[in-house]
Amino acid sequence: MVKAIGRVRWTICGLLFAATTINYLDRQLFALLVPFFDNELRIGPVDIALINASFLLAYGFGMVFVGRLIDRIGTKKGLGWGFFVWTIASAAHALVGGFMGFIAARFMLGVGESANFPASVKTTAEWFPKKERALATGWFNSGTNIGAVLAPFLAVYVAKQFGWRAAFLILGSIGAVWLLFWAKLYASPHDHPSLSPQELEHIEGDAEPEGEKVSYQELFGMRPLYAVAMGKFFSDAPWWFYLAWLPKFLVDQFKLSAEFMAGAVVFVYLIADIGSVLGGWLSSRLIKAGKSVGFSRKVAMLASALCVTPVMLVGLMVGKPDIAGIPTIYVALTIIAIAAGAHQGWSCNLFTLASDTMPRKAVAATVGVMTAFGAVGAALMQVIIGVWVEKTSSYTLPFIMAGTLYFFGLLCIHLILPTVDPTQPKKRVPLPAIVAGAVAMLTLFFATTYLLNRPPYASLDDYLQKRVTQLKSNGQPSVGPNAKVGWMDAKWYVWAGPDGKPKPELIKFDRELRPIVDPKGAKTAHYEGPTVDQVLATTIPPKP
Repeated sequence: MVKAIGRVRWTICGLLFAATTINYLDRQLFALLVPFFDNELRIGPVDIALINASFLLAYGFGMVFVGRLIDRIGTKKGLGWGFFVWTIASAAHALVGGFMGFIAARFMLGVGESANFPASVKTTAEWFPKKERALATGWFNSGTNIGAVLAPFLAVYVAKQFGWRAAFLILGSIGAVWLLFWAKLYASPHDHPSLSPQELEHIEGDAEPEGEKVSYQELFGMRPLYAVAMGKFFSDAPWWFYLAWLPKFLVDQFKLSAEFMAGAVVFVYLIADIGSVLGGWLSSRLIKAGKSVGFSRKVAMLASALCVTPVMLVGLMVGKPDIAGIPTIYVALTIIAIAAGAHQGWSCNLFTLASDTMPRKAVAATVGVMTAFGAVGAALMQVIIGVWVEKTSSYTLPFIMAGTLYFFGLLCIHLILPTVDPTQPKKRVPLPAIVAGAVAMLTLFFATTYLLNRPPYASLDDYLQKRVTQLKSNGQPSVGPNAKVGWMDAKWYVWAGPDGKPKPELIKFDRELRPIVDPKGAKTAHYEGPTVDQVLATTIPPKP
């Protein structure tokens, strides 16, 4: 029967699958290639955080508006232009010479990539009857997993063979091939030259009237929107921590080779796929057992949050050779993989909660708003991670946050939405109020970035003056030998502590020559220089 109907719709699905695979491949290249160029381009942790935030904000807020744009210009132009923008942006990473170049490239990548999922969902609705849409969506969405698995191996292999710039240029340009196929093979069902009348009839066999769309003013007047949006605000932050920082964390803290790191990242994403299935299975099983929809979704999300909790310990494992006889790296990777899988289980139920409570015509717009909230939350955590890592050379706080934020998200969901019932528009929020809310969120991000990123010491003289009081020292320190921390110049200073004992401190200098105290000293990642004992042996300690 399938042969008699035709298979053109599945060819279209194949194009969407390829687009989603390339989407995730391009998205991950920066994180995977950071260890290859951070020293060369003098890119520090705060720089990485802000570069990641530029992508997140462009992607998140782009999702709010791009769906309506695609409705106006059509899926062929909408996805085609979005794909063109992100392909150019991805390949342009190869030409970047520093921090601001990456900010621009990642921002444009986020703008372009925001078109992929809205356009793919709309294309599926146009090309498949309702009984096949879930299957078609599952097929094209599986491209995220394929892209996540292919990216580490391809990025590391090309970078090792030809350099990191070639990796961006070659892998980022793959989308140009897809664009040729999209231009050649895609048309709407009524205009497609290869679509048979039988297949068109099959596609439109259960079509329904489009119905009235829900405006943004009505959307923001519905209580469930704020519940799922706040759930997304807190839970996207840990997920983007893994996506954006895991390769660098493994290379810097566990001293893994690029090849081992690539395999480790793939392992984490494969386990994450299993978590998505288990999360959906658990809530469905509870509903079949007679539990309410709200109880089932929240219990499944609580179970996911509990499974994430052990990831709080990962930052404390650095430096330990083994745990119960098992190499620490394998224990850490297993915990991170379980946490990533639990996130996918949480996310599955969070999106389903949106469809449980919001009108059908408002689900896509709800997902766009949720994504914007999630992007702001993730961007805020990126800044916290960058500042913390730069000042402490440790990932302890980010992993603690990753293990606890889901509980805050679930608390918000339960307080805002104590019962889970379908909701219809009843009131409208004025458009200026919505705009003011968006501006407030962005202001929160930029204000937090400014406050956290203020250096503790504006200059070396400032450090020497303030540190006397902070350490309760009797005078100025002795100047020790020079060192290096990655690309950053560093220098040792030996202070006289209040007890008279010498206290050596490693000071590293950022691009503006502002001093940063590195609490790990000679044990910090990418340190090159004398040991602490050598510093004390060659530096005359100050007199108390």
